[in-house]
Amino acid sequence: MIASKAFKYTALTLKILEKVLGSKFSVEGIEKLPNQPILFVGNHFTRFETFVVPYIIYKHTGRQVRCLADSGLFHGGLGKFLSSVGTISTRDPQRDNKILKDLMTASYDWMIYPEGSMIKSKEIKLDGRFINYTPDRVGPVRTGSAVMALKSQLYRNDFNEAFANKKEAVLKKLEDEIGVKYDEKFKNINTYIVPVNISYYPIRPGENKIKEMALRFIKKIPSQISEELEIEGNLLLESEINLHFGQPINVADYLKPVRSLISQVPLIKDETKNNFILKYFKYRLTHDFMGRIYNDLQINFDHIFSAVLHKLNDAEIAIDHLKRIIYLSAVRIDQRKYRLNHSISEENLLRMFIDEPHKEFDSVFELAKKQNLISEIEGGRIRINKNNINKKYDFHEIRRENTLNVIANELFLLEDVTNIVVRNIRLSEDVLRVRVFEEIMERDLAEFDRDYNRFYDPKFSKEKNVGSPFYFESNSSASAKVRQTGVLLCHGYKSAPKEMHDLAKYINGFGFKTYGVRLKGHGTAPINMKEVSWQDWQNSMQRGYAALRNLCNRVVIVGFSTGGLLGLVCAAQKQNLAAVVSVNSALKLLDIRARFVPGINLWNDLLDKLHIEKSKMEYIDDQPENPHINYSRNYLIGVEQLEKLMHVCDSNLEKVVAPTLVIQAKYDPVVNPISGKIIFEKIKSENKKISEPSFYNHCVVIGKNKEEIFETIKSFFAKLNLL
Repeated sequence: MIASKAFKYTALTLKILEKVLGSKFSVEGIEKLPNQPILFVGNHFTRFETFVVPYIIYKHTGRQVRCLADSGLFHGGLGKFLSSVGTISTRDPQRDNKILKDLMTASYDWMIYPEGSMIKSKEIKLDGRFINYTPDRVGPVRTGSAVMALKSQLYRNDFNEAFANKKEAVLKKLEDEIGVKYDEKFKNINTYIVPVNISYYPIRPGENKIKEMALRFIKKIPSQISEELEIEGNLLLESEINLHFGQPINVADYLKPVRSLISQVPLIKDETKNNFILKYFKYRLTHDFMGRIYNDLQINFDHIFSAVLHKLNDAEIAIDHLKRIIYLSAVRIDQRKYRLNHSISEENLLRMFIDEPHKEFDSVFELAKKQNLISEIEGGRIRINKNNINKKYDFHEIRRENTLNVIANELFLLEDVTNIVVRNIRLSEDVLRVRVFEEIMERDLAEFDRDYNRFYDPKFSKEKNVGSPFYFESNSSASAKVRQTGVLLCHGYKSAPKEMHDLAKYINGFGFKTYGVRLKGHGTAPINMKEVSWQDWQNSMQRGYAALRNLCNRVVIVGFSTGGLLGLVCAAQKQNLAAVVSVNSALKLLDIRARFVPGINLWNDLLDKLHIEKSKMEYIDDQPENPHINYSRNYLIGVEQLEKLMHVCDSNLEKVVAPTLVIQAKYDPVVNPISGKIIFEKIKSENKKISEPSFYNHCVVIGKNKEEIFETIKSFFAKLNLL
């Protein structure tokens, strides 16, 4: 039996180790666990799962879980450690009896890995049964865990029936055979099997601190141990480790129909009946819970990337085309309700198309290059090295030499997911471009609909077409060069996409595709502004950029006021921006009251904490220049976010190198006209121009004066040879 105190001390040690390592463990489905004896069954990829998984379960539930471990580990300090938490050797002669007794009596839960050993290659195939591929054995997944669960329930049923029918001799025989005294609590106990999927992201080989520490004590580490330290050290130090507890299987319910039927058969001993049930159910039950384990995989970015490389038939592919296959595959998989890692959330995926570094794509792309699975060639393309992708490696080296093969093997058990990837690979480039664009815009429109319906206010809300993002397709008569350039237009603070509608139509008339962005919080009702930050506005801009970038080879950003600030921030970050136009963008405001906004919001926060409603000042009502578009109520928290954006823009202007047009009205009543000069002087664009028309209004992109602004933008486009 486990000494409970020793287990707690060990759990404390692992808790400290978790903090030192900085490991990111996440747990899902813990609420499903019944207050009954549980046999946990899970996939087995790392050696440390033997002691870490029981600790994680203990940490979240207080349940003490015993585990089987390879007999080779039971030496020295590690052996003592494993024994202290109730782990027993796979070669312990009393192994099965200990498991059976613990489950029958609900003394302890158990964790067993039915694969029988670590599956470093994750090479498991479904051919009627789940088949493991290891150096020692190629064959069906072990049924021992199913047998233990079934036996514990069958014996408990026999105990209860013998006691209820007062069969003392049968009861004594059972007690002697199993070494367990009957307890009336058996009447209220059923054994449960809980499938556990253990997912890792990312899996990266390489030197790490754990391996470095090991080398201090052992100068010459065997190759197999070196590989395990390299892979598993990085998993502990750098990866997210997700444990998902699946739907529990009540073994009593599983057995009930057949057991009731067999119990009615006369002249057959109970032992023979039980053996028949075991033989009938052990494969079926194993297949059932193994399917649940693998179907509960948390799919991540690397899974889809590696699946695409494996399933591509072409020897070459454009990097942008590869990204589109990944994006569309991920959103289609999401529609099937699989568990997804945050790395393939749609919001993160679309960032592959914004001409900025993308952490997840760049990381796995570099790994594929390092392992010589792909090689970059000119024209933004890669060559697929199929021979290396399909190359067979030693079982103990494959995680280090062809990591993406291991990752792909894990995904390929999900046939439906694999088929989604294959279908998207087969799409032509033109079709794929359009479908990705449509997916991004559809989500943009859906977000607006949700926000509009949620915040609708009959007093403040405008017609839906005022706030909705929009897109104008280029006309077919335009030149190919023009049609391959998209123009992204972004409105100002407290306004809506309708503000940019006339300019978008004007630009679209030359043949450019135009997309009108809706900044989060805008186009619905003023109170929506309480819930958004300048980063939300930036994300809105990025979504529009990503949509256009899938249809066009290059993008121009035209932003008015706050939209101009966001455009300049984008220009400081983009690697492939054709040009940026900033119209009346505020680095300094004329209204001195804006300077007091942070203090007012701090005061309001304090009153909120004290639950005091009086003396709060959340908004001011004003008369906007275009009341049919703009909000007439200004929440001060929104002004504070605008101030933050102004500071961010100011600090990034020196990074702007794209061709830039700055337009600033000399007598702007909202923006301090010095803003235009500051922007123009700070940006590092070699091709830059400033225009300072003598206008007295702020919103110069609609109403009077708009034609002059439009002509200035047209002239700038012409000088850039965009027309």
